[in-house]
Amino acid sequence: MPAAPPLFSARLSLFYAASFLVSGIVVPFLPVWLKDRSFSPEEIAACLAFPLAARLIATPAGSWLADRVPNRRMAIVVFAVIGLLFFIPAALVRHNLTTLVLTGLAVTSWQLIQPAVDALSLTGVRRFGLDYGRMRVWGSISFVCASLAGGAIFGAFGAPILAPMIIAAFAICLTGAFLLPVTPKAERLADDANRQPGKSARKILLSPAFLVIASTTGLIQASHGLFYSFGTIEWQALGFSGSEIGLLWATGVVAEIVMFAISSRFLRLRAETLILSGAIAAAIRWALLPLVTSLAANLLLQSLHAFTFGAAFVGMQLAIARTVPEEMTASAQGLCMMAAGGLMALTTLMAGPLYAQLGVHAFWVMTAFAALAAIIILATRVTLSPKGQASAD
Repeated sequence: MPAAPPLFSARLSLFYAASFLVSGIVVPFLPVWLKDRSFSPEEIAACLAFPLAARLIATPAGSWLADRVPNRRMAIVVFAVIGLLFFIPAALVRHNLTTLVLTGLAVTSWQLIQPAVDALSLTGVRRFGLDYGRMRVWGSISFVCASLAGGAIFGAFGAPILAPMIIAAFAICLTGAFLLPVTPKAERLADDANRQPGKSARKILLSPAFLVIASTTGLIQASHGLFYSFGTIEWQALGFSGSEIGLLWATGVVAEIVMFAISSRFLRLRAETLILSGAIAAAIRWALLPLVTSLAANLLLQSLHAFTFGAAFVGMQLAIARTVPEEMTASAQGLCMMAAGGLMALTTLMAGPLYAQLGVHAFWVMTAFAALAAIIILATRVTLSPKGQASAD
């Protein structure tokens, strides 16, 4: 296995940190910004669902582009530029529908970055033996810093400061994109020479085994739809301060960081086992969330994010790295994001009326999505596994 080019891993780690500044502000505080602009719960849900639905169309095009441009850095720069150019006018207009569309397009563009940069990271894993978790963990660290700092700044200055913070995060993400590595030409030529012909993308990406991975990780992520839409608003209703809300978001991602940091220890496990642990943890998390009101109890539940996102995501990446050829990794990432996006769009649209009618008890509805993911994994483990094959877990 050849040595990685200088700073290959470090530059990817830096970009993960830069790009996740965006989500560190958008995920916790975009609903609060929309509420401050007089969006109703249904309108907030629609605004958050828009990019999830839009990427059902945008993700195939973005993944196709990322797999075919001269290098993935170029695609990532384009996506980052588009995101910034859409959100600046979204922050300036005062019409709700216009804000919804522009914000949705900005977030959609940012989301297209993720399968491309993950595909570039998996290139490092396959060709140079790099540790994916140790690169990706810097995105989680960045999210923690952004949510903690964002909570403190929001507490000091209120909702009007959130739009400038999001614009600054988009600008930093774009700057980091220009610093991404490019796979050396010699390595690409060697891969082209050794590439096995005749592999069908349709056969691989639409195989039952891969569709199980895409659908179950999508269901687990979709179960977070209500939380991402109204988690901060619910914590505000419980009387938590901006700093405490930032701490709650940070706690979940710190747990995620721990999972990524130790992910190499799980390489002997089947990918489905990690995903199953995420499904079970998600069902427990959403079942208990309506019952807890103290800061300490909410912090404890937030630690389950290590499994509900971290373990499920690592399982998905392991499945792609083990079963999908190099030239199809961005498309595989995109297909998984499409599944998650479509299902998340559904749960996010449901979140508005559910929260308006049931309040915090609407989280019990989210347990059904996680439970369905667990059922699919357990059922297909029997039907898709060869008879007599020794289990790795």
